[in-house]
Amino acid sequence: MSAAPLTVVIAGAGLTGLVAAHQLRRGLGPGARIIVADPADRVGGKLRTVDVDGGPIEVGAEAYLGFRQDATDFFTELGLADELVEPSGLPSMIFAADELRSMPRTTVMGVPATSEGLHGLLSEATCTRIDAEADPQSTAPMHWVQGDDVNLGQLVESRFGEEVVDHLVSPLLGGVYSSSAWDLGLRATVPQLAAMLDTMTAAGEPISLTTAAQRVLDQRREANEARLASGTVAAPIFRTFRSGYRTVYDRLVELSAPELELGTGVDAVADAAAGTAGKDVTLSDGRVIRADAVVLAAPAPTTGALLSNVAPEASDIIGGIELASSAVVAMCFDTDEGLPEYSGILIAADADVDAKAFTFSSRKWPHLGERGGAVVRGSFGRFRDDELVHLPDEELTAKALADLKSLTGFDAQPAEVVVQRWWGGIPRYDAGHGDLMRFADAALDVAPRVAAAGAWHRGPGIPACIADAKAAAAKIIGDLA
Repeated sequence: MSAAPLTVVIAGAGLTGLVAAHQLRRGLGPGARIIVADPADRVGGKLRTVDVDGGPIEVGAEAYLGFRQDATDFFTELGLADELVEPSGLPSMIFAADELRSMPRTTVMGVPATSEGLHGLLSEATCTRIDAEADPQSTAPMHWVQGDDVNLGQLVESRFGEEVVDHLVSPLLGGVYSSSAWDLGLRATVPQLAAMLDTMTAAGEPISLTTAAQRVLDQRREANEARLASGTVAAPIFRTFRSGYRTVYDRLVELSAPELELGTGVDAVADAAAGTAGKDVTLSDGRVIRADAVVLAAPAPTTGALLSNVAPEASDIIGGIELASSAVVAMCFDTDEGLPEYSGILIAADADVDAKAFTFSSRKWPHLGERGGAVVRGSFGRFRDDELVHLPDEELTAKALADLKSLTGFDAQPAEVVVQRWWGGIPRYDAGHGDLMRFADAALDVAPRVAAAGAWHRGPGIPACIADAKAAAAKIIGDLA
């Protein structure tokens, strides 16, 4: 008598869950039963491609880090290499101190190496403070413990003042993390800078933020020079898909061939009866599935709750991660006349503007510009500051149009508007997040036949989610071997 096929339940049909399903299909073979459940009525999670008259546009994540070769290799393996496109290279701007200015090139995610290019964006007093930060005669030496982590906003404010936090660091991080620098940890959000501070401390050198930032910039310059000398073409900073991220999640569904339970969440996971391997998975409609293993690819609070019976220590840690909500107002115009020739605008946290950023998608991405007209995305909402996200579509759109006109003079009326709210869409990566995740990993490592992954774990970027999903699937395949 042949053995029953293996059954794995995946909670979450976003990118992480679908990549996990793909890897499990490859590892467990065509006979395995892979069930993907999600309370939403569609797959994709925070990736969402919508159709407008001009063609598909994104109202969720718009791009991935193009220099992450592991992600590009994965998309190539999916047969999507021909879909990959690169940005135009047009510069982006920053609005601070009531003016639009070019994005400075002398910072590491807003942490300055020098005041060069920052005059006007910052006051002269702040620029002087930046240039004196590395001078022990002018500024008290910075204390750093190797491997330490700190609140990013507090660190930058202590060395340069609040103006640098609001005019540089928070705008640069806000679009990625939907949080200000005051709500983020250094090591999770600017890891290159934390690593450089560790290196300087280990060498017994005097510590300063400007010196650390300059060394990170020097390393990048040297790496670029080495690539040029070798004839290697540098990867673009960002890439996206000509037909939208729909091509990714549709291909993952096609290749993994799961049983999709959309509109149905996972309510509970428990160890099966004594002497029986596997897990009992209770769905939101009351059904109980006896699974050989479970992958949790859901938001942090949901994952934490589902782990309460099978990995309680990990449950407490993961369930405590806080989330930020945001909204995207995607506007399609019949004309692009008067829309500036740059890729977008980041907005200082203390600016009298409701939006936190605008992306001129049809300027940034040539394949969208070729359609004619213009596509502009306005972003709203930060951690602990999501009042605007609750506004009705009409009011939020009116604010987006008013801010766009105020910043650029562009005064066209959109032919189409799509408002997408992401409730709890981005985890907050506080100081010490990495250490907490290591504790959670240790608890999960000894929990048989259960794995967890997602943006809350190692970062919100698409490459990070792919890598995390692969690791979760590998654990399950190993447990079932």
